Amino acid sequence: MSPKREYKNQRKHYEEVLEELKKRSNRYSNMRLILLLAGIIFALWMYEQKNYVYVIAGLCVTLVVFIGLVVMHHKVNRKKTLAQAMYDINAYGINHIIGQWGDNELSGAMYVDEHHAFSYDLDLFGKRSLFQWMNHTNTPIGEKKLRDALVRPHKTKENIVKRQEAVTELASKMKWVQNFRAVGMMEKKKPIEDETELIKWGKKVDAFYLKKPLKWFIRLMPFITIPSIIMAFIIPGIMKHVAFIAFLIQTGIVVFHFFTKSSPLIAVGNYRKQIQVYEQMIRLFEEETFETPLLQDLKRKLKYRDKKTASMQIKKLDQIMDMISLRYFQFYLLFDILTFWDYHCMFALEGWKAKYGQALDRWLDVLGELESLCSIATITYEQPQWVMPTIYHKREIMAEAMGHPLIHEEERVCNSVIFGKERTSLLITGSNMSGKSTFLRTIGINMILAYAGAPVCAQYFHCPIMDIYTSMRVKDDIDNKVSSFYAELIRIKRIIQAANEGKHIFYLLDEIFKGTNSRDRHIGAKTLIKKLAEGPTLGLVSTHDLELAELADEPHSKIANYHFQEFYKGDKIYFDYTLYPGVSDTFNAVYLMRQIGIHITK
Repeated sequence: MSPKREYKNQRKHYEEVLEELKKRSNRYSNMRLILLLAGIIFALWMYEQKNYVYVIAGLCVTLVVFIGLVVMHHKVNRKKTLAQAMYDINAYGINHIIGQWGDNELSGAMYVDEHHAFSYDLDLFGKRSLFQWMNHTNTPIGEKKLRDALVRPHKTKENIVKRQEAVTELASKMKWVQNFRAVGMMEKKKPIEDETELIKWGKKVDAFYLKKPLKWFIRLMPFITIPSIIMAFIIPGIMKHVAFIAFLIQTGIVVFHFFTKSSPLIAVGNYRKQIQVYEQMIRLFEEETFETPLLQDLKRKLKYRDKKTASMQIKKLDQIMDMISLRYFQFYLLFDILTFWDYHCMFALEGWKAKYGQALDRWLDVLGELESLCSIATITYEQPQWVMPTIYHKREIMAEAMGHPLIHEEERVCNSVIFGKERTSLLITGSNMSGKSTFLRTIGINMILAYAGAPVCAQYFHCPIMDIYTSMRVKDDIDNKVSSFYAELIRIKRIIQAANEGKHIFYLLDEIFKGTNSRDRHIGAKTLIKKLAEGPTLGLVSTHDLELAELADEPHSKIANYHFQEFYKGDKIYFDYTLYPGVSDTFNAVYLMRQIGIHITK
């Protein structure tokens, strides 16, 4: 069954599940109301009959059943929230496949970096970007892990192959992947905040609450104070004074704690929903069986030295937060004075941090990595016709039927290309709008996907591991008084420096030196292309300067010519966006000018 058909079936299924759960939720709401009214009426009736035992019994039964209904109602509402998330995932999956994904808010616009070696030129972040298309994460750390997979490519074949294996296995468990994603979506009303502060909190332990004498004193005092207060009512006299002194001491300690030490209890409440989501997502991962080495390695990182799983320990932290939540009830201050409840909460909290706080960073890192892999696995599932690339050490790129991943398949034109053995640099010529820049981005983006462990938009793709550099979309920097030409020179300088250092460079240059006169542009471009072609590099250069094509004819040249072309029917221009060997012999600038009303005279 096709992914699109499967998404439609799942969407229909969860639509029906949602309808049933909404009915059940309404029934529980009505039952709670009826029970409450019935309990009150029964109690009033028994009160009128002076059957006080039945009044108390009726109220107790009503309360117990009411609490039971609340618990069951909460479970139904939780299932409803999960079903809604699953419905949304499958509905979005349909839109994603048909190309309607640009409204996704998770575009990664904050990661746009015009000075990065390649991310800005290859449209990795921002509106209609590769990141926006790939991103199915729900936590900030998952989003950052996906970002890193794109901008900090893996540099070893072993790591890339491990990621490919993990992604393939996850794609075969798409129902589990969707459930994992759905759990992360259940707190969308309050977006999960950046985990940085939570990790810092986990590592910062207050040793004051780890002191054993303090613990013994705090635990012992309530056993003196509370019985003495009770005894003061039974045996007046000296016990009244003992109770008063004990109560006064505990009141002083609680007031001191309130003004000097209670802020951590307030702060930790901000992480409550976050921790609950983390616990559920991690538990799902722990409970599933995986075969591939990378996923097994990630699972091992969730084990702790006492062999208890990460989810168990995070659940324990959630239970401590349950203790802390009593602070928001009425008459809590009196309860705290009598029991030192705040201190007991701090003992549990700081004890947990001392034992597991350092591991929190590692656990969340695993969760983020898993979210990143699940995003990539979703591509594998949705695009079964794409192929996992082959990574090898030869300085050669082989691509068959390669297309741009972000262009919908109905409009996408695929091309094949092989270079690297004898010809290491491709010079791409062609008229305006013929597809030169898109082809450069096509090969660049597919290499980024390959290094991330993702499938690529091709029938076959073979590439080495190289450092990617681009100079394609260069702008003026008015604030720093840098012209577009000088900004381009800075980009080119970085590429040359990397090549001089012996790095294996893959470069993409689009219309180089376009900010200067034709003579200087030609001389500069010719020198640069020849220099780059001599090193341990591979690359593509697009240009309108047809004279540069002569470089391919020089003795021992490592440059090959390819081109795109257009054709005309009647008064209209058409492009087939197909890559051809050789040099372009067509021009369309004058034609395009006339099309918009600029009439050129000879």
